[in-house]
Amino acid sequence: MSTPQTAPRVPDFHKSAFWIYGVTAMVMREPLSVVLHHAATAGWQNTGVQLEALRGLVVWLVMSRQFTVAGIYFDRVYLQPDSATRFPRRSYPHDFIVGIGALLAAVGASTVVGSNSNIFDYVIGVALSWDLLWLAIAAAARHSSVPVMASGVAWKIGILALFAAALAAFGELPAYCVLLVGLLVHMGRLIADYDRLYSTTGATEPRGT
Repeated sequence: MSTPQTAPRVPDFHKSAFWIYGVTAMVMREPLSVVLHHAATAGWQNTGVQLEALRGLVVWLVMSRQFTVAGIYFDRVYLQPDSATRFPRRSYPHDFIVGIGALLAAVGASTVVGSNSNIFDYVIGVALSWDLLWLAIAAAARHSSVPVMASGVAWKIGILALFAAALAAFGELPAYCVLLVGLLVHMGRLIADYDRLYSTTGATEPRGT
């Protein structure tokens, strides 16, 4: 008789899904209002409307990535039964406070979606590079979670570098498209990591956030 398969542990961060929806909706209210009102008056063929729409999508994906990474990271490093053994050197206050900074950078980008200057590019650059600060502090404190962070930070810096290169070479519209593709690819990777971590066939170690 075969041994019954143990159901996978449901991560605690699933309980946060609905308030995350609420936070995202509140943050995205302003960029959606800017884009839709401008589109109603100028039309979707207007370059300014297209830029604002792409910026809004960028903000949405950056926030989605941040919430997904935070959920997986905090579950792995703090909430799993063997987290204390696998990550003996860690700091919840450090991770929590620096994580709030990353979220605030994305919120800041949402407030300048309709700007005619390039301030959006700078703010989204801060949002994408913020994890370098997180990684540097963790490395200085010799936290055990540094290897978990490093891969995701490298991805974000790579995406930012591609965005900056496309911006310099082709302008904003193509650069935002490059940025969106990079963020979508990274989200796909995060989803695959989540599936590996909570697979019904037995969890395997994800590649990092």
